[in-house]
Amino acid sequence: MTINIHPSAADNFNKKASELLVFVEEFPLHEAKRAGFPSDLHIAASITDKDIIGEIEVASSDHRGNTVTRFCHFNGKKFGLSEENYSRLRELAERIQSSPTIRSTLSSLFVEKKLFLWICNKFKGIEPPDLFIEYLDAEARNIVKTITSWIPIANLEVECSFPVSKSEIRPLSKSVIDKWENKALSKSNVNNEHTAKFYKELREKYQGLAAVVTVIEAEPEYASDYAMEEAQQIIAALGIFSDAMLIPDIRCASNIKGSENIPQAAKIFEGEEGNLKLSCGITDMSSIWQWRLDKDRILEIRQTGLDKISSMLAAESLKDFEKSVLNSIFLYSKSAFVSDPVEKVVYILSSLESILLKNENEPIQQNLAERIAVFTAQELDERKIIIKTIKSVYGIRSKYLHHGQTSSELKLISDFMIRAWIFFIHLLANADRFQTQQEFVNAIDDLKLS
Repeated sequence: MTINIHPSAADNFNKKASELLVFVEEFPLHEAKRAGFPSDLHIAASITDKDIIGEIEVASSDHRGNTVTRFCHFNGKKFGLSEENYSRLRELAERIQSSPTIRSTLSSLFVEKKLFLWICNKFKGIEPPDLFIEYLDAEARNIVKTITSWIPIANLEVECSFPVSKSEIRPLSKSVIDKWENKALSKSNVNNEHTAKFYKELREKYQGLAAVVTVIEAEPEYASDYAMEEAQQIIAALGIFSDAMLIPDIRCASNIKGSENIPQAAKIFEGEEGNLKLSCGITDMSSIWQWRLDKDRILEIRQTGLDKISSMLAAESLKDFEKSVLNSIFLYSKSAFVSDPVEKVVYILSSLESILLKNENEPIQQNLAERIAVFTAQELDERKIIIKTIKSVYGIRSKYLHHGQTSSELKLISDFMIRAWIFFIHLLANADRFQTQQEFVNAIDDLKLS
């Protein structure tokens, strides 16, 4: 990799990096901490000095986990940047990372860490390249490589591979894992017993599931972040075509493996004689629903709208209306991953409002209902039914309480969900017809008056 930044921009970045050196200051080696009560949590292992390899990286974070300052040790003392001055470093790192030749290869965190390390080495008298951009380029050359990531999807099987966005959904089949294992065992320095155990666990957890497969040339941190973002968007798009978009009280259980969030409850029952009974069980049976897509169903989903979403996700640039469509689609997809009917209604109405309202001042229910009816139906009687359904479902949203719905309410929500799904499939089919959301809404209003 060669970082290709305009000379004037590189000079500015180098100047700003050098200016950060004056903000390095000494901090106490041990900061006083407020005494707390002793924890009684079970300790499974202890880390000793022998377990620590290399120099310890010391940093402090805020409540969101964002690093607010870092420290380095030199001559028995601790040096670093205050929170205010570290924010200057982080801001500069973000500006550098946003450069066109960097933003698709290096993460902001990578640039941030390297900038702090460069400053520390300068402060210690270790001589890295005088100019930070040269140092960053050298560090990037050592770590940037082609990385293929497989992110398994819980409760989903696919018969064949198919492209979505810039990635693919592929079956994580036995033959794939066999290939990986054979390659690992062919290495001369491999521990066969450890390797066999690793692949046994891999098979037990992931074999047979579908996976989002992403190939990118980048440093590992960026590649990981990029692959996760791809997987989240692809799974959200796929969720639109699940039964959970049409049935009020189930949810799509196919999410990134490990984050499928299957609700469970642990209960400890204490008997009169001191005997204990431990009970653990799933509280939402819809969470373990297995989704299997054969070749015909995959083709149907792609033709219905997944390929359109895929092409927009993969595009280098989008029209304003296409951006609005994607934003609305992803808000709509959230309803697939909840099983509470009213939560579904809230997400779906919010997504419809985001694409169908001109502004926040116009009457919501009447305009939304009429525009959906005109856009998705031809016959007057059907349009009247759609308008009545949507107005009625707003009454259910106003009762946003987690309680059991009556059969009539579930029937109403089900009818509404079908109408909403038809609307979004129509919307995807028309995504390239309009330049802006305003043009789209005006076209519907004109059709209403024609």
